[in-house]
Amino acid sequence: MTLNEAIQIMTNEIATVLADNKPTIYLFGSVALDDFQLGWSDIDILVLTNCGITEQQAETLVGLRQALLERYPGNPYFRLFEGGMLSANAFLQDKKERTVYWGTSGQRITDGYKMDSFGMAELFDSGMLLYGEDIRSQLTYPAYSQMRDDTARHVQAARKYGNSVGWLLDIARGIYTLRTGKIVCKTAAGEWALGEGLCADADILQKAVQIRKEPLHYSKEDKNVDNAAIGRFADVLEDEVANTVQYMAESELQRMGISFTSLSLIRNKDGVSVWRVTTADNSYVIKCFDKPEYRREISDYQLLKSLGVPTLRVIAQTDCSLLLEDIERSDYRLGTADDMYDPKTARLIAAWYKILHQKGRDYLDTHDFIDEYDKLTIENLKIVQERTGTSDARVWQVIEDNFEQIRSAVMSLPRTLVYSDFHYSNLAVARDGLSALVFDYNFFYKSYVYSDIRNVCWDFSEEAKASFLSEYGEYDEREVVVDYVADALSGLVIASQREVFPNWAKDSVEGIKNGQILTAVERLLEVIA
Repeated sequence: MTLNEAIQIMTNEIATVLADNKPTIYLFGSVALDDFQLGWSDIDILVLTNCGITEQQAETLVGLRQALLERYPGNPYFRLFEGGMLSANAFLQDKKERTVYWGTSGQRITDGYKMDSFGMAELFDSGMLLYGEDIRSQLTYPAYSQMRDDTARHVQAARKYGNSVGWLLDIARGIYTLRTGKIVCKTAAGEWALGEGLCADADILQKAVQIRKEPLHYSKEDKNVDNAAIGRFADVLEDEVANTVQYMAESELQRMGISFTSLSLIRNKDGVSVWRVTTADNSYVIKCFDKPEYRREISDYQLLKSLGVPTLRVIAQTDCSLLLEDIERSDYRLGTADDMYDPKTARLIAAWYKILHQKGRDYLDTHDFIDEYDKLTIENLKIVQERTGTSDARVWQVIEDNFEQIRSAVMSLPRTLVYSDFHYSNLAVARDGLSALVFDYNFFYKSYVYSDIRNVCWDFSEEAKASFLSEYGEYDEREVVVDYVADALSGLVIASQREVFPNWAKDSVEGIKNGQILTAVERLLEVIA
């Protein structure tokens, strides 16, 4: 029996079982890319139906590979079929539903199936419709950022688990995708990487390509490789991830339907890149978030707009980038260090914060949000002690003995939305001098009012600070006592979780050592007693 015959038999069997569900059956992966090699490759399929799979259908499908092997003993293909079977609606909406899954290690009935970005791109670019109606127009092509995320995760898996030559071909494929935004088969990826001279262990990569072409001629031992060689090639892939920020920005603009004449980098830090985009008749700023944890700023812009809090104008957005008005060509100007000495500007800033805090209080009456002090836990404070070498300081015992009261004092203060990351570089002042706003919301939380007041007043001159406080009006003075302790401890937690301990937290470490924070803790305990 040939491969194509096995595929046709499997397709007919699945279609028969799911006849009442109007299935759509796709073939993708190495077979569709004309790179199938018996002894190495799988046969990747995706089955989507117009309604949920019944329990009886699932029981039949989950054992179908074994049933066909019994009918056709010795057949080398049926056990190689892998993929998911579920309704198109559950797949599109990522909903939990009865799902049949076939994998390398076995089969099972589960509650969902999700393809990674590489599989989805293969489905779009080279997938073959075996049966039913083609519904790929309802799917979304994976963003370049998704492929970057999946590639970065694969690097970590390669470093941890890689011990066979196949990992080298996976890495080569990842590099190819990052450079081109396209998917290529593993054999071609390995040959391309060799031609580009990307792998320091070229002899091992050459061996991997040869084994890929004729896997049945090699033993399992032949396919083994030292993890150190995989690690060295993974280094190349990680460098590629770091060097492809421009391609990501270009691909995001393409997703937005924005044609541009030039793209210039403004800032690239910690997985967030900011670019000036010049078009035929205007200019904008695009902000791209490589790291998923920073992408919540996109929804923060949407939230503030819905609440009526002034922000920069959002021109377009995707799930991992924002296209904003260019301040240099808007009704605003960027803030400067001089603004921190200007009482008039301070009043404008206070007016923006009053709107934010009022709208934030109203919003949190009916909604939840990430709390600024969620990470203030005993476990995290123990990490601080170890990281800062201050375990012997008396303050830690006092905190541990009274932690529940301290945390309760922090968390029981009335909440609003807070900006928490003020700096004049995040300030926009209206050119007519009548208003100001603060932008960049990647550290947006819910917290108490004084958390923001302390944060923004830190940079002001005394005269500007007085002007800000006068314009802002009253706030609860009890928050000041709580804040001195909460801010110091929370800052130490954040600092201790970073690879390099930041300079801005060293004053708090000194406060632990010289007793200043102990004094503040004792005062707080007196107030809440």
